[in-house]
Amino acid sequence: MSNFQEQLFGAQSFLQFTLANASVDEKASLLIDNNIQVELLDRGVLHVYPVGDRLTDSVLLSVAVHGNETAPIEIIDQMVSELFMGKIIPKHRLLIVIANPEAVKVNSREVEENMNRLFSPELSAAFNESDERQRSQKLMAYSQEFFGKEAEQKIHYDLHTAIRDSYYKQFAVSPNPVGSTVAERQYSLLGQWGIEAILTTGEKSATYSAFTANYCGATSFTLELGKVKAFGENDLADFASVTTGLKDAITGNETVSNDEKVAQRFRVAGEVLKQTEDFRLGFPSNIANFTEFDIGEVLATDKAYQYVVSNSDERILFPNDSVAIGQRALVIIRPL
Repeated sequence: MSNFQEQLFGAQSFLQFTLANASVDEKASLLIDNNIQVELLDRGVLHVYPVGDRLTDSVLLSVAVHGNETAPIEIIDQMVSELFMGKIIPKHRLLIVIANPEAVKVNSREVEENMNRLFSPELSAAFNESDERQRSQKLMAYSQEFFGKEAEQKIHYDLHTAIRDSYYKQFAVSPNPVGSTVAERQYSLLGQWGIEAILTTGEKSATYSAFTANYCGATSFTLELGKVKAFGENDLADFASVTTGLKDAITGNETVSNDEKVAQRFRVAGEVLKQTEDFRLGFPSNIANFTEFDIGEVLATDKAYQYVVSNSDERILFPNDSVAIGQRALVIIRPL
């Protein structure tokens, strides 16, 4: 552990300090090697930037919107330690967020509400509402302040792991406008990182990445990096390519190679909402994301309602019949 990290977090890592401290009394600031300023803005919210340099990009890295998605949390915790040791030297403004520490503490996807349905300015956070709702309001404010500063590129990577297996082990969801030149370059970079599929969606959403794309002017992605596992069960070597890509994004070393890997592209064709407690999925619970179904197959029922496959190339994503009533229980996708 570096002396700088110890000055800010004591004998703990960023993650350990975040879980152990329910609040931060006042903003802590520290100048570390390579003229890098580190500011602890709030619990699990770290602002990092080089002093004196012209800052061209702003990069937000977020994890733990769902508290049991541990691999991204471990990746970011390790990267913060490397930053304090001088192994990672940021060239851009950086905001690092552990979004839902209370859910991480209890190893749960959520404590009261699915936080990735709460990033919307239309939702309030009254004193008697859930901690997740109040926390999401804070994170929206920090994100708007961060991306409100002038930058050539504003990039957000929200890192997750999925509940179920996937035909494409690592994939991205892009809420960005079709035709964006910045997004297209990011698609190429993500392919180099080993992201195998990219889903473009224009559906209204209250995910963290959709919020920063729609309200902060960022080019944003939800990155699904594998399947949910408990702390200590992840092999971080499985995420080496993505980790290298994230470090390149921070240090300004991103380049699109001539022999780039190309991710398979998909678009959202529709969403199925859970309207009643009678909602049922029409396939086994162990079916993988991106599974393709035949025309005429029934994918979901809800009282008299049925969703029936009408195109030969329809596939499923994020099926979950345990969501709250009114929330999305299934996404239908098709290749671009």
